[in-house]
Amino acid sequence: METTSASAVAFPDSGTLEKRLDLFLEQRGMSRDAVRKEADQGMGAPALAVVAGSVLAGFGNHRSDLDLLVLVENDRLTRFPIQSHEHGTLIDVNIRRASAVRDTTAELAAGPWPRFSTVTEDAWNHRRRALNTANRLALGLPLIASPPWHDWHARLRRPWLAKAVEQWWTVEAHRLAQAARWLLDAKPMAAAVRAREAVVAALNARAAAAGQLYFAAKWVGEKLKALGDDEGLALLRDTLTPPLAPRERVPRCLAAVERLIGEPAPLHAVLRWSTGIGTTVLDDRTVVDRWQLRALEVPRRDLPPEDGNAVIWSGPAGAALPDDLLPLFVHDMVWLGVAHPDPEVPA
Repeated sequence: METTSASAVAFPDSGTLEKRLDLFLEQRGMSRDAVRKEADQGMGAPALAVVAGSVLAGFGNHRSDLDLLVLVENDRLTRFPIQSHEHGTLIDVNIRRASAVRDTTAELAAGPWPRFSTVTEDAWNHRRRALNTANRLALGLPLIASPPWHDWHARLRRPWLAKAVEQWWTVEAHRLAQAARWLLDAKPMAAAVRAREAVVAALNARAAAAGQLYFAAKWVGEKLKALGDDEGLALLRDTLTPPLAPRERVPRCLAAVERLIGEPAPLHAVLRWSTGIGTTVLDDRTVVDRWQLRALEVPRRDLPPEDGNAVIWSGPAGAALPDDLLPLFVHDMVWLGVAHPDPEVPA
């Protein structure tokens, strides 16, 4: 399955975004001014207010709400979500600290990703949230834009963001596929779920490469439909059709992922402790618990301390996990990332 380069992506023009918004508002007897007024929630004067979400992406329906992302110059603010029903339509108002969004967005375009030294569970989730915010801003329509935020918003609509979205889904698909491989023998139903998620992520990467950049995974079918991608839609239907039948489903899904996005090399799997882990070293083994609610024994004394981000194990994506470490993964004691090896990390 061939894809086009994300560098050739054309972002939707303001005229298209205005038509989508105005049609949605007209059907509900609302005006742009009514939405614009929701930007001021007493947290500071909006520097940038962008209406976004599935409606602006062209996927909205009669049950859709509006997302309003508001950036304010308030150093004490991190995230502040508000739901407004004042106009009979749900408007999700998300107020963010402008400087924080600016800095995290700049990080998305800086340096190679993912790398061993920076791929942790917190960093992974941080990048996902940062991409989601940057993506919604870039694909949305500014209702308020004070200098210099108008120019900053325009710079989001460049090829680097398209590449970053495609890259995220590609790497995430390989990560989910690796999880499915390791889970298949011990938890086959969980493996089948991860394998299906891997195909959905790979199809999101395919859609992004072809120009459909909206970040929300659940809209992959609408993205493929907008592209006229009948082959991708057929694969999606086949992937999501029950029953799971793990022994047949997982290999088929993993093969589909490789057809869509290629082999995972040179990515390596990286295992680090999950949150809430405690370790106790005994004579010839280590007891590992999570939140002190459940525990298992590992016949090793050389596991890294639980209060850091040390790598527990790494190896080429697709490789088998050592038998004595596999229970840690099966029982959700470790977090799986995938990354390109740092120069100082042996391949």
